[in-house]
Amino acid sequence: MNEITRRAALGATLALPLAAPALKAQGLTRLRVSVIPVLDVAPLHAAIAQGYFREEGLEIDTSTTAGGATGLPGVVAGQFRIAFTNTVSALLGVREGLDFRFVAAAVRSQPNPPDTMAILVRKGSGITNGKGLEGKRVASNTRNNIVWLRGMAWIEKTGGDWRKVNAVEVPFPQMADALAGGQIDAGLFSEPFVTAALQTHGDKLERIGWFIQETAPNSSVAHYVAMKEDAERNPEIFERFARALAKGTDWVNARLGQPELLELISGFSRVPVARLKDCAFTVYVKQITEAEIAEVIATMTKFGLGGRYPAPDQLIFRTAKA
Repeated sequence: MNEITRRAALGATLALPLAAPALKAQGLTRLRVSVIPVLDVAPLHAAIAQGYFREEGLEIDTSTTAGGATGLPGVVAGQFRIAFTNTVSALLGVREGLDFRFVAAAVRSQPNPPDTMAILVRKGSGITNGKGLEGKRVASNTRNNIVWLRGMAWIEKTGGDWRKVNAVEVPFPQMADALAGGQIDAGLFSEPFVTAALQTHGDKLERIGWFIQETAPNSSVAHYVAMKEDAERNPEIFERFARALAKGTDWVNARLGQPELLELISGFSRVPVARLKDCAFTVYVKQITEAEIAEVIATMTKFGLGGRYPAPDQLIFRTAKA
């Protein structure tokens, strides 16, 4: 039983039934959505702020968790209708028999550097590549997610044996302090925490690689998932969600690096605007392709996360298909 399945089994005994009915609030259908405080969810917050969800008759109630895998048990248990999650964690749940479906697209990695994910080490550590990380403590926000997977791929690509790394979990907001303080030897960071870490601990920390862009440019990072039964039973709700989110994606893409977007991101990430000005941005997308899901499954298999997976076209609900 993997961590998603274990948490789901526990949560199901404490939470609402599977695919709990949407709540009605002031004539709107309220959807509880699990998110994490990274740049990837900017379109969701933009769509909330700009009223795009309300135009579709939806009210979005967000709940912040440490990682995408953390929110998935809540979807199984009915606490959330939708979760923003990395592609790997969703696929691991599917492998374990949980009927997740991708209902809306979110982000892919950049085709060229800089990217939103970077590996940082302490200055003077002598660590410059994967070989130097053997036997070391390397942190991701959660294990066996997209951050961990691409980090292990970077370690292998740069001469190291990923099996010899001591992988640990540290939430993004605490990762810089843990690295600067010596609790870990390297951190797999995601923006806005890459930039914040270098700004607050620039005398102690340095970047040695863009671990996802250097191993899998323009690849799947994260999307929004729901339960298959819920999506098929209530397709119009997810169609409305996807339409509003797509408008949020357009809004964000039109304002990359601009003050209006930085203020929005600062609001949900709690990172000051001044620290966001140097952030690298991800590729915000509105559709998911079968090829990108197939690539993630192949990479997961290479790094010990293989198993029986449905064909990619079966995993993408029509609201997210290219």
